[in-house]
Amino acid sequence: MYVCLNGEILPIERANVSVLDHGFLYGAGLFETMRTVGGRPMFWDAHYLRLAESCQALQQKMPWSSDELHDLVFQTVRANELELDEAYVRLTVTRGPGQLGPSGKTCETPTLVIYVKPLVLPPAETYQRGRDLLLLETRRSTPETTVRVKSLNYLNSLLAYAELEARGGGEGIQLTHDGFVAEGAVSNLFFVVHGELWTPSAETGILPGVTRAWVLETVRERGIPTREHRFTLNDLTQATEAFTTSSVVGILPAVSIEKTPIYTGTPGPITQLLIRKWDRKLSQKVPAAKGLHNFLGS
Repeated sequence: MYVCLNGEILPIERANVSVLDHGFLYGAGLFETMRTVGGRPMFWDAHYLRLAESCQALQQKMPWSSDELHDLVFQTVRANELELDEAYVRLTVTRGPGQLGPSGKTCETPTLVIYVKPLVLPPAETYQRGRDLLLLETRRSTPETTVRVKSLNYLNSLLAYAELEARGGGEGIQLTHDGFVAEGAVSNLFFVVHGELWTPSAETGILPGVTRAWVLETVRERGIPTREHRFTLNDLTQATEAFTTSSVVGILPAVSIEKTPIYTGTPGPITQLLIRKWDRKLSQKVPAAKGLHNFLGS
């Protein structure tokens, strides 16, 4: 297996990061996860924009242009011979090595790591029939920035995922500390009420997901009304359909919560429409999405 470390493609056994890297010491770093389509990262423009804006919000250096990083991702995919089979990509940028202590002034050069592996998706049956969501006891923490960034400080999601594994679930629903619906451990949540597509707003502490933005853009183009708000569990009980989104697995129907069916207990028409749109996008081999702008200011 090959990885990209600071612009160099090398065997993973030779890829070493300093123990003084502030990403390791303090979680001072950011990451993006994505899948490839035709060997190229899907929704690249949106992923790069979120990464660049997040670096700016954290006052972290980001010396790589969009084209430079895009090329390095493709080189890493090709080095692992995954340009035809498709890949899961994780791109990490840290503050870099510096002196021990919270100040980042001694961190002169950020660290870049691009890791890829074969893309593994849920079974086709899950996309067709949907899955159950658990109500998680782990609450979604308030973001430390104005809008949550995809930071290496990932403890909240790790705890939520550990709860999922302990309970044998595939995904769940995190609530905020004041009881509002937020998101899954590793996905955004959508549900349909009275023909409108509802999703928790950024103020609940959710990550403004790239696929979440694509879903909102897609349904608005179809004339389907949307609402971003602080929703309660009671609002969720009114849903006639629901689904989760992420940049790797796409659109996954949710047909029940804690084994209680959502309406008919089958994927609804808006969910099915979006899955078809997603599949069509994959078949077109389009690597980037234009027009998904300003994540931290949305």
